[in-house]
Amino acid sequence: MHPPLAAHKHQGCLEAIQALEECHQAGLFNRFSGACNDTKAKLDQCLKEEFLVQRAANKGKAAEKRARMKEIWKEMEEPPATIPKNEQQ
Repeated sequence: MHPPLAAHKHQGCLEAIQALEECHQAGLFNRFSGACNDTKAKLDQCLKEEFLVQRAANKGKAAEKRARMKEIWKEMEEPPATIPKNEQQ
């Protein structure tokens, strides 16, 4: 099962999406007899590769965000600078 096939969301798989839609539109018999199975398998593979690329990008973004937050928490945990007693007058 694949997600809804919005062409604007899956630009890398546009050819595979169009091929599957054409196969399904060729006749109802194609859809239920398995004539479109190879086309669907190609689409599934394309969507999987697209997902893996997006997941790697998101993982990188999350690591950067985690590092920034770690620095912010480190700054918040540092004790405030103290003023020497001779300058407190």
